[in-house]
Amino acid sequence: MAIKSSKPNPFIAWCLGIIVPAWIRLIRMTTRWEVIGQENFERARASEEGMIVVFWHSRILMMVDQRRLFPNRFWFMISEHRDGELIARAVKGFDISFARGSARNPRKKAKNKSGSNALRTLLKALRRGEGVGLTPDGPRGPREKCHAGIVQLAKLSGVPVYPAAFAVQRAHFFSTWDRFHFPFPFSKGCYVYGDPIIVEGDEEEARQKIEDALQKVTREADRRMGHLATDAKMTAQAADDRKTVSSS
Repeated sequence: MAIKSSKPNPFIAWCLGIIVPAWIRLIRMTTRWEVIGQENFERARASEEGMIVVFWHSRILMMVDQRRLFPNRFWFMISEHRDGELIARAVKGFDISFARGSARNPRKKAKNKSGSNALRTLLKALRRGEGVGLTPDGPRGPREKCHAGIVQLAKLSGVPVYPAAFAVQRAHFFSTWDRFHFPFPFSKGCYVYGDPIIVEGDEEEARQKIEDALQKVTREADRRMGHLATDAKMTAQAADDRKTVSSS
């Protein structure tokens, strides 16, 4: 069996490095934006003690653009797989630092040494008062299910976790595992920032609290942009597809 290379195709990486930043800036400039939870956004931006901003993998595109509004250094965690390298190449013009690894299951050190290294890097950044952006269901899902790594990072650092989401009225939901939200220009859009969460006590309870908060801000963004019915339909279709596969 041939082993897939962990390095991305150089031509594809080059194209993404040009197209993605241009598309993000086009969406920013041609969209009429509204911010819900402005006070939470201002609190996160003004923080000098570090903060974690979390959003689902499907909403990563325009959340990248929010980095420019934060004065301190900002970090993302990306996988060491070629998908992570493609993301790094695509958003390198947005002044983002990267910790490479996965927060899927930090307790399984034998299987996830790179994830432990990434968590240590991010913990040091937070203690310096820097910001961290995480997709708790990345890099491979399950969709909109919060992994445990975010909870450990927040608990060890003691910094607040801010759930966030964006949605644009003119957009397409791809039939990928995360239902990637791809915005089109000349539209209306909104960012939604939820109340900060301090992780204390039981880790499973905190994990569920973050997951619920992320669901809330994402559904609020979709509701305002008229996408709740679309997303519900795609979720039902995915469930039907899984039943078909399992019964065949």
